[in-house]
Amino acid sequence: MERLHPFIIVDDLATLVVSRQLAHHLVSVRRLRNGARLFAGDGHGRFRTVAIEAIQAQVRLVPLSDISIVPRDEPDIGIAMFLPSSERLSWAVQKLTETGIDRIHLLSDLHDRRGGAQLSPAHLERLERVAREAAQQSERLWLPVIDPPKPAHEYFASVGQGVAILDPAGGPLPKGVTTLVVGPESGAIVAPDSIPRVSLGLPILRIETAAVAGSILLATLRASLVCICDKPW
Repeated sequence: MERLHPFIIVDDLATLVVSRQLAHHLVSVRRLRNGARLFAGDGHGRFRTVAIEAIQAQVRLVPLSDISIVPRDEPDIGIAMFLPSSERLSWAVQKLTETGIDRIHLLSDLHDRRGGAQLSPAHLERLERVAREAAQQSERLWLPVIDPPKPAHEYFASVGQGVAILDPAGGPLPKGVTTLVVGPESGAIVAPDSIPRVSLGLPILRIETAAVAGSILLATLRASLVCICDKPW
């Protein structure tokens, strides 16, 4: 995989407007100087080479190449997780972005840490910023889609094939699974019997740890770095 380093995400690759936060990141954190070359993406698979033109009053970027487009990896992979505490949710979104998850489904239920309470618009915006910063760090061209919290029963009623629930008492992961569901801390999860329950072969994990472990499994399967074998070890 070709590295895009240093890598930043901007809102528009045509105008290359640099926000105050991004300017601080480039100058104070990355220590980049006038004339430095870097890659800029928009979080939707497009990127181009740019250079820093000025760093005094306002950081400006100038394009050095045309815009290139990289398609998403296929198939899309996702994690559906019940809500942990705010700090742990932010950590989970950060790590799921780094591991390449395409969609993060947030689920709510009376049995979760928040008792079914929803996230505020400001909290969702904060999670989007966390994902953006994680994508920059991991040189990821596609930002994940973060779905607002949905009642668990509504989510399960809308899914089809390709979904499995993580359960320490579950069986092997069947072929074709592209989304893993991580249950609430209470362990109580009501879902149709048609949705398989699978085990990671690990001890009891926190929600965010199980989500990241599951995401790495899906990412390595998609990259054909591991395979689902017909026979156990």
